[in-house]
Amino acid sequence: MKRKIKKAFNHILKGLEIPNIIISIRKSRFEKLQRAHDSIHEFMDLAPLCIPSKRKVSWQPKSAFLTYHWEAFHLAHRSFFEALCGYYTAGFILLRSTLELIIKGAFFECLAHRKFREKSKILDKDERGTQLKKMISSVIGNKNNLEETSAAIYDMVMVRVNGKVFIEQPKYRPSIKTMIQQLDNWKILKPILDPVDNIYEIYSDLCGDVHIIPNKTDIGRRLSKEKELFETVIIPEELNRFSISLRKVMDMGIVIELSILSDWIKQGKGVKEKLKERLPVIEKDIQLNYSSLKIRNLLKRVRSQEGAK
Repeated sequence: MKRKIKKAFNHILKGLEIPNIIISIRKSRFEKLQRAHDSIHEFMDLAPLCIPSKRKVSWQPKSAFLTYHWEAFHLAHRSFFEALCGYYTAGFILLRSTLELIIKGAFFECLAHRKFREKSKILDKDERGTQLKKMISSVIGNKNNLEETSAAIYDMVMVRVNGKVFIEQPKYRPSIKTMIQQLDNWKILKPILDPVDNIYEIYSDLCGDVHIIPNKTDIGRRLSKEKELFETVIIPEELNRFSISLRKVMDMGIVIELSILSDWIKQGKGVKEKLKERLPVIEKDIQLNYSSLKIRNLLKRVRSQEGAK
């Protein structure tokens, strides 16, 4: 049995194409690759940093977002490793799922709170959005448990209607573009320029990999570069394109993350100091422009509120 396990492990290890990671690092611009990788960890680490240390703050009221946030981090990490190994299609597919997790996590987090539900004019103009709001309202009734545990909204949208899970039925599920538009209307996407167009453009581009457009398959990429078709090879141009896309997704993801957690940031002076410490890293080392601007705007707002007191 030990021999069989060792043989199976060696077979799997060979299939992972781990030696390609070294080739990827050697053939690419290391600084760009490092920034892309570090942006993933910055996205993950900022959430716990935003919890006010001197106040008893539960993560449950933000759980709809934070559960998707955790998942998004690990998918982004896996996408990075797949791209390093030369599996660019897998990397881009996971990256699109990462972006979708961030968007949907923020969307349902906001929808779980009354102040956002009552001011959701984009959804009110959308037939699917209207149906979704009606469903949530009918389940909630006079209860207010979503304010305490926002992730409970997922239980509501997973109930069965006409024999099928509610949220899996297209007529009740707003499109990604509608979700982005509503997040923009809720000011969750500030200070991203033209956020609906910019985020949806990245999402649409990544959809090409998910829907297997011929030139976005790994074999299609190798064919265009006159590489060996049926051998996993490193294509520096594709790795560079992936790194750029990854950093864009993480930059926008951090903006969304900080918007969702902004009330935590306002509550604690310690949080402000921690963000100030991270700012040079985010701004100069990783070079996330929107994230840097978001932090600066949040710090300025906190200072003005403290001055008003």
